[in-house]
Amino acid sequence: MTASTTGHPWNAHTPCPSCGESSARVVATRDGKTGEALLTVACTACGLGRIDPMPTEQALADWYSRQYRQAYKAAVQPALRHVLRAGRNALDRWHWLARMQPVLAAPEAGPARNSLDIGASSGETVALMRHLGWHATGIEPHQGYAQHAREALDLPVRCGTLLEQIEHTPSASQQLVTMFHVLEHLADPLAALRKIARTLAPGGRLFIEVPNATRLCSPHYMFFRAHTLYFTQPSLHGLMQRAGLQVVAASEPDADNLRVVVEVAPAAPALAAVAIDRADTLVQAQQRRRWLPYLLEQLRTARPLHKLMARQEEKRTAARYANGRELLQSLYGAQGGQRGNSGPAMLSGRAFSG
Repeated sequence: MTASTTGHPWNAHTPCPSCGESSARVVATRDGKTGEALLTVACTACGLGRIDPMPTEQALADWYSRQYRQAYKAAVQPALRHVLRAGRNALDRWHWLARMQPVLAAPEAGPARNSLDIGASSGETVALMRHLGWHATGIEPHQGYAQHAREALDLPVRCGTLLEQIEHTPSASQQLVTMFHVLEHLADPLAALRKIARTLAPGGRLFIEVPNATRLCSPHYMFFRAHTLYFTQPSLHGLMQRAGLQVVAASEPDADNLRVVVEVAPAAPALAAVAIDRADTLVQAQQRRRWLPYLLEQLRTARPLHKLMARQEEKRTAARYANGRELLQSLYGAQGGQRGNSGPAMLSGRAFSG
């Protein structure tokens, strides 16, 4: 059988990494960035999207450590405008989390709480958490970006894959683990989530953000090699439940990026209670992606113009600073919220060491 069109029934080469089902439907047949053949399917049982066949963990590790940033970001280390953008994203996520989980944003007496950022990129979230008084560390698979975080920002960001490095994190040690645009890159998300759950302290939270695979985009944009998994809100929540985690806060189901905050569930959910979606959701979303509606929506919202203006503003703003440390110090300092004299000094060697 040859997969040719969106909606075509498919018996997958590798089973769904969430529920184990092999029955699927074709969503897309080529890489939206390169045009090369790439099969993306949606599970008929739980709705999770994935490429088929799934790559091995070792193949992914080798590619992300050396090639991912170059292939999709055209960079070995981040430009200052990328540091600015990532720093602003870190602030936006923290403000959302503080609204949804005020207990995490409340001042904490005594020793600093621990946080771990998985997929730390060039270290902007780790830097923000340290600014806020947390004892923050990070894990980043790309050698160049991890090196930048360590050397340019003096941050404790370890280079390696999630599955490699999470083993070095003590059990029940983290009050907060963050994972932004990482889950969609994994081959075995259940194993990863269960290992992360082991590191959460009692009452600890895991904060995840992934792209919403049903969002409006051009017909060939959504599916590409760098993303092994594709989520709707139900398939994301179902994966959390299968990993033994319960949702305590979530973004709206139609947001461009899906956010979820979870904690370790007191007991495994009954099968009937696990959130499920159907392959139809991703299939229908892809079938709705047509050039004319997409271009009309772009014209109506003037999104390309807004994006161009935003990029120009980023370049102008980033050009004011000599380096990433100075830029983040200004960005995070302008937000306030530092701890008093008992907390670590923002973006200093003392704050970023250890």
